Amino acid sequence: MTLHNETLPLLLLKARENSIAMVRPVLQQFGLTEQQWRVIRTLLREGEMNAQDLAMESCILSPSLSRILTRLDSDGIILRKTDSNDQRALIIRLSAKGKRLHDRIAPKVDQQYKVLSQNVGKDTIQDLVGLLQTFSASPLTRTGI
Repeated sequence: MTLHNETLPLLLLKARENSIAMVRPVLQQFGLTEQQWRVIRTLLREGEMNAQDLAMESCILSPSLSRILTRLDSDGIILRKTDSNDQRALIIRLSAKGKRLHDRIAPKVDQQYKVLSQNVGKDTIQDLVGLLQTFSASPLTRTGI
């Protein structure tokens, strides 16, 4: 049993790498990193967010997110403003340019995931997504216990 427990993190990393490897060339065509794309997707899905929530939802550490936001802001992809309720907090959202960029990239990324689904099977992908959602929602995985 210990062997399986020790290999779980490695298998999750390998699965992540295999899934993102198909998308990476698409993102490179647009000069984006995987993390920048996660921020763009998260903001499109969630709308306005503070930086702390964005970091959590996009699974990016705050120091890295800060650098990513600076780049996306300078490229005109996001808009940042100070929260009117908390002057220390930033509210971030996609700009019109960011939404257009997302709309150009998303179909190409979706196509890559369709190829992945065809290669490993739609049922396998659905089963894996369900298992990972269950695993990720576990209170034990969130508390680090």
